[in-house]
Amino acid sequence: MFVSLILITLGWIFNYAHRMAVSPLLPMIKAEFHLSNAQAGLLMTALLLPYALIQVPAGYLGDRFGRKRLLALSIFGYSISSAMLFFASQYWEVLAFRALYGFFSGLYYAPATALIAETYGARKGSALGVFMLGPPVGSGIVPLLVVPVALNLGWRYAFPILAVMSSVVGVLLVISLRTLEERRGKARLSIEVGSVNLAIANFLALMAFFGVLTFLVAFLTSTGMGVEKASYLFSLLSLVGIAGSLTGGVLYDRLGRKALELAFLSNALLIVLLVLKPGFLSALALGLTFYSVGPMVTAFTAETARKDNLGPVMGFVNMVGFFGATVGPYFTGWLIDRLGYREAFFAIAVLYALAWSVIKGTKRAEKVSRT
Repeated sequence: MFVSLILITLGWIFNYAHRMAVSPLLPMIKAEFHLSNAQAGLLMTALLLPYALIQVPAGYLGDRFGRKRLLALSIFGYSISSAMLFFASQYWEVLAFRALYGFFSGLYYAPATALIAETYGARKGSALGVFMLGPPVGSGIVPLLVVPVALNLGWRYAFPILAVMSSVVGVLLVISLRTLEERRGKARLSIEVGSVNLAIANFLALMAFFGVLTFLVAFLTSTGMGVEKASYLFSLLSLVGIAGSLTGGVLYDRLGRKALELAFLSNALLIVLLVLKPGFLSALALGLTFYSVGPMVTAFTAETARKDNLGPVMGFVNMVGFFGATVGPYFTGWLIDRLGYREAFFAIAVLYALAWSVIKGTKRAEKVSRT
């Protein structure tokens, strides 16, 4: 299963690499299509909306017909649809291809996390910590991959090159998963009540998360920092997040919900520090906690589900979260256009604080209900 876990993780890494490739290329895309910050934010929103809507169906279909099949369909589908950006000549075409990519990439998370949680049982936090390397590694390596290509050939060429890489991973994944057993056939399209508050907190957290990832380079350049240094700090934040993701999974196995509360609160405080003191140390500190949330939320979600609705519950919490992710980039761009970068990033810190309060409030409510 370890080889399969690594390949599933690589599929998730490239899922994020395709997803976040727009961020370091945003100055070039904005200049070509003459976009406002709000319109630039829609480039992320366009993929995140179909991504969110397909989460629950993906979880159910994976439980019912096989998670391995859905993973293969997702990785080849998102590779091809992302490569189609090469042919985009108008803004609406970029939005359409991003939306198609969002649909196929959305088929990946729920079956992948359900398969891992079911396979690893009590060690699911640590295993999901490996899987959730996808966001920091994918986001961290993508500027290093796409910026040199864009500077030498043009931004469009970056996407088919990424597609070739992810397709190779897809072939290896299909071969590896042939030997992995999975339970399928019994599936219920139902959501646990206990998942609702977690979904709300995930909405707030992913709204903040994607607001940061979409506009971090632009925020740093607004402080007078050069594009190359800003892109380096973007990569640093994500690459340090590798340790954050692995540590987050292990901490959840040991501390449970308390680890998630600590991660939300730390992100709120460290984003304030980044605004006040943008630079190497603040990016390094934030990177340690920024990506720790993913495995914690995923492991906590698995504990709220039963065996016959694991996929739909995983999909539901992620779906609601990605509704927040859909709103986040546009909302952040809107705030930047009206108030400025500093104020918009302070608002992001508030979102993390609200997520912390939702989880904290849920814990108190459970104590009251038991007495």
